[in-house]
Amino acid sequence: MEVRDGDRVVPLGGTKQRAALGLLLLCANKVVATSKLLDALWPNDDAPASARKILQNAVCGLRNALARSDRTAGETALITQPPGYQLMVDPEEIDLFVFYRLVTEGRADLGQGRPDRAAAALRQALDMWRGPVLGDLVEIGISWPELTTVENARLDVMEDYFEAAMACGRQDEILRELETMVECHPLRERACRQLMLALYRNGRHVEALEVYARMRTALVDELGLDPGRDVRLLQQAILNHDPELAGAPVAAGEPPPPRPPVQPGPVRNTVSVLLVRGQTDAGSPSEQADALLDETSGLIHKTVRSFDGVPTISFGSMSMAVFEVGEAGDGPTRAVRAGLEIQRQLDAGKRMTQIAVATGKASVRSDPATNGWLTVRGSAVDKCQDLLTAAAGGELLVCPDTRRESESRFTFRRLSDESAGWLVNGMTEDLLSSHAVPLVDRESELAVLNGLLDRTGYRRRPHLVTVLGEPRIGKSRFLMEFERRIASQPQIVEYLVSRDPAGGLVVQGPSGSASRREEVSARLRELFDEPGPEPDEAGRMQRLWKEFLADTPLERPLIMVVDDLHRLPDPLLDFVEALAGFSGNVPLLVIGAARPELLQRRPDWSGGSPHSTTMTLDPLSDAALGQLLELLQGKLPGNDPALARRSFRAMTG
Repeated sequence: MEVRDGDRVVPLGGTKQRAALGLLLLCANKVVATSKLLDALWPNDDAPASARKILQNAVCGLRNALARSDRTAGETALITQPPGYQLMVDPEEIDLFVFYRLVTEGRADLGQGRPDRAAAALRQALDMWRGPVLGDLVEIGISWPELTTVENARLDVMEDYFEAAMACGRQDEILRELETMVECHPLRERACRQLMLALYRNGRHVEALEVYARMRTALVDELGLDPGRDVRLLQQAILNHDPELAGAPVAAGEPPPPRPPVQPGPVRNTVSVLLVRGQTDAGSPSEQADALLDETSGLIHKTVRSFDGVPTISFGSMSMAVFEVGEAGDGPTRAVRAGLEIQRQLDAGKRMTQIAVATGKASVRSDPATNGWLTVRGSAVDKCQDLLTAAAGGELLVCPDTRRESESRFTFRRLSDESAGWLVNGMTEDLLSSHAVPLVDRESELAVLNGLLDRTGYRRRPHLVTVLGEPRIGKSRFLMEFERRIASQPQIVEYLVSRDPAGGLVVQGPSGSASRREEVSARLRELFDEPGPEPDEAGRMQRLWKEFLADTPLERPLIMVVDDLHRLPDPLLDFVEALAGFSGNVPLLVIGAARPELLQRRPDWSGGSPHSTTMTLDPLSDAALGQLLELLQGKLPGNDPALARRSFRAMTG
């Protein structure tokens, strides 16, 4: 704190006099009660008997210090005004109030779409600061709520300035200052969002995601809270390389500014292209063949969407889809998984297929001539067509780029030295499960599931467990391990039901014969069919569930495991969530794994229910990762280190 009279620095008295002036300046032109001044000067009821007299002496000293022999009307004056004192002063003479004026002007410009002027005014306001407000008083132990309010106001203005600067495309200029602010204030979500976006726009995509991870850890550890919806949506947009991030507004809760209409045009991206050719019986009547092609196309589109792909226009017996590679780099993996699932479903229906996946550059556009369906052209499509021609019936071929990007998840075989294609043998996870590699560093989470299973059997009440985790953190592997352990103790459950992301259903259990298990599987599969257009879809599913329970008495728990909850359509999500609140003596344990975006779609997912539990899988420790790699090398055939490393990447991302 400093008082100036022109170029002259006005000397002030002792600590109490300076503190009294500081509080009066914070409340300039307002009456400050004597009791408030006493509490500010002597907090915690520590005032001596002479406190009121000391305050009067401090006020008297301030009046003398502020007095001028050539006083004119309107100048600074400290007057007695019941129930205390009032400092009469022109706000333009106090730099804090000049700061507030500049901030008001800057925010007005920002709200009216003038970010360049807003940035200039807000920068001018921030440049007035030389450190913490009334830092000299804080050093001697002064701590008032008013000081915290001013400091928070400064942080709010810094965020306004960052927003204005980014709207002008100057994120590189503010990056260091923004990083410093987030480091000092890791729980300010708006600043974290701005830093994530600034890093992303500067091409530092991984660092942008690391900011989210650090902020989430801090929030969970200190407050037991997850990040807000705006931050979670931004994280997902970064993972998906959302084109809107190139110029999206960053102010939470504000509508985006008007944008010129975008004409349909090509967008050149790195994508994985999936091509499927379904073969039909040449002797079938044309109507039957057409119906079969329509059915096949619908199945392909459904499966593609379940793996976050986008179907494109179909032609003849050929169907195409694209999977964006994005920052997460899992586009090729999702494309191959979709291809394997399509192959499984069509082979089960005795429909021979040829499937190919190629990764590369492609021009993707929404074409009005095809009613908005995507059309795709480019080297990736050409490679994929060549592979499809080389594929025999029932084969899935991939290009070298796809194989390289997904080799940690699948096993491949080269067709020949001359061929550019690789045949997909299967998923690495199948190899891992067949060799029973132990799960590491998840025993406490498994113990929670086992405890809830015991509770479900004892109380005969449904319970829903949601396992949350970032992509590739091991949610599916965690569920597989739990299923493996339950399958080794068939006497403790009635049925173990597993649903994979593409809708496949597997029923295990000791109860009844194989035909009985198939009957149970068929009844449950009805519940998880793709929801139809019926208006009362939820009522239909509840009715089917009640009919199933009426025909299937449960003496022991029924465990239902659902992977990738976040991919389920809303009616299925409604049904899964409602299972925990189902009335009746039903020993049912539902375990679902999901990415955090589930909470973006359903912020109140299972919230407040006494029969719901949510757990979050954290990344494995370095020690656990080392143990896992060592176990893999010892368990896999031939102690193959290359296979161990691929398997390690499959399990840890």
